[in-house]
Amino acid sequence: MMRFAPSAGSPPTAHRTLWGAVAVFARLSQALVSDRAAAVALAVAVAVALLAPLGPLTANRFHRDEAIYSSWGLDIASGRDLLVSGSPVDKPPLFLYVQAFSFLLFGPTEVAARLPSLVASVVSVALIYALGRSLYGRGVGLLAAFLLAASPFAILFAPTAFTDPMMVAFVLAGCLAAVRGRWGWAGVALGLAAITKQQGVFFLPLVVGLGWVSNRQIPNPRSPVSGLQPPIVSFVVAFLAVFGLAVGWDVARARSPGFLAQSLASYGGLSLTPATVWDRLLGFLDLLRYGTGSPALNGALLVGLPLLWVVDGLEIRGWRSPAPGRSMTGDATGHPDLPTRACADWVISTFLVLFLVGHSLVAFQVWDRYLLGLIPLLSLLLARVLTLPWRLLNRSPISSFPIPNLLYLLFVLGTLSFTLRPIRDASASRFPIGGDHGAYQGIEQVVAYFQAVPADTTLYHRWLGWHWRFYLWGSPYDFRAWTSPADLAAQAAARPPGPASPWPAWRSQGGQGQGQAGARRYVVFPSWRSSTEARLALAEVGLSLRQVHRAFRDDGSVSFVVYRIEEAR
Repeated sequence: MMRFAPSAGSPPTAHRTLWGAVAVFARLSQALVSDRAAAVALAVAVAVALLAPLGPLTANRFHRDEAIYSSWGLDIASGRDLLVSGSPVDKPPLFLYVQAFSFLLFGPTEVAARLPSLVASVVSVALIYALGRSLYGRGVGLLAAFLLAASPFAILFAPTAFTDPMMVAFVLAGCLAAVRGRWGWAGVALGLAAITKQQGVFFLPLVVGLGWVSNRQIPNPRSPVSGLQPPIVSFVVAFLAVFGLAVGWDVARARSPGFLAQSLASYGGLSLTPATVWDRLLGFLDLLRYGTGSPALNGALLVGLPLLWVVDGLEIRGWRSPAPGRSMTGDATGHPDLPTRACADWVISTFLVLFLVGHSLVAFQVWDRYLLGLIPLLSLLLARVLTLPWRLLNRSPISSFPIPNLLYLLFVLGTLSFTLRPIRDASASRFPIGGDHGAYQGIEQVVAYFQAVPADTTLYHRWLGWHWRFYLWGSPYDFRAWTSPADLAAQAAARPPGPASPWPAWRSQGGQGQGQAGARRYVVFPSWRSSTEARLALAEVGLSLRQVHRAFRDDGSVSFVVYRIEEAR
């Protein structure tokens, strides 16, 4: 830091005041960029990632898919079905076994089912800091960590039992390992991502691309990829070894179809859909605005990205290649050199574009969870945009003056204030992303009602089957699926009804979770489904619906109605 002294012949009092103020600004500027301040800033980001999701963690009931995955975890934790061979599983096994371990530690609850995702989300904040620091320096790493922690996407997916948060954490670990030149560990991490959710393999180009631009040597003109081949081999071997564990598990289940084929069946098949590409792309882009949840930050990203690409292009164009065989990873201080940073920006940006276009071309559902893996990358790019003036400032003649640097730091802190409202709104589940947002509120009231119902009971289900599989896991009732009002009427009139569904016996009271046709017959209708057609179909076979219980949401609206099927009078 430059020392300032008053010039000779100046009024001493005025100059002492001026240079005293400059010294205070200089000390404050140094304090804001010190190691201690960086540690505090990272701790704040981690605290936001941990505390902000706690409201939705306990307030929201399970989304349908959360109930599905959690019921498989209960099968494993109970020992009833260790390989989940009795269920049509469409996901690889890692998340299911981690969730089962959480159930063993904390019991079969919603919170226990969601803890793996919460932990993974907090770890992702630390990983994005380490990745940003390795690629761009500490300042970008800290900004990216806070932007990720404050993202409504991160906040609202952390308190869910979806597989995506854990997959994203392993992807970030793979990127970090590749950037640091540990290709074997990068392959292991990406393999773990792929056996958490098979879509983890989509991030392979990102991991390889970031690893290559961060560790490349000046190539031999006769073999441009000579420095890349051995690391890639270790990466591929490690990835295949880990993914092979999931394949072995699938073979041991001895169930057809396997999880990969079952996932395609669950999607309804994947095909190219050129006619709907534009609509699907707009749908994904509309969801991405919740990446920050702030119009101001979204605007800064949209305006700043083209400028960042221009600056990166100029840096790459003006860069002089080092001598052959010399590493291109950084300068004498250990920081990444400018072309490497610029290349990393282009790798991340290109991957984002290809990911969105690929998901728009193929018949993937326009679901928010598919975009969760892009949010850390957008956080990195937004951090790069926000630090772009800093980079330009430090190349100017005034870079030695503390006041401009301090003012810029204060500007960045002011910009981050735009995250406060999105954090608050996401913590109250006010964004339409993540898990359930009230549709299934009150289901716990229905569960409490059935827990007081005798065991000699049949529960017909259509829209809530997977929810009952978790919430009524091990209950000694006879669970029967119906597909139409006519099917419900036929089953209810048959006595006994059609084939029963296999249900686990976590808390079975002497039964195996699959009873005989019960003397009492119930059906539950959610508020978004009418019971009129079922009433008419049942009336044709001499049966009727009698309302016996209502469940309510927090706002007082009815969420579920429990009916008992009885003989018509």
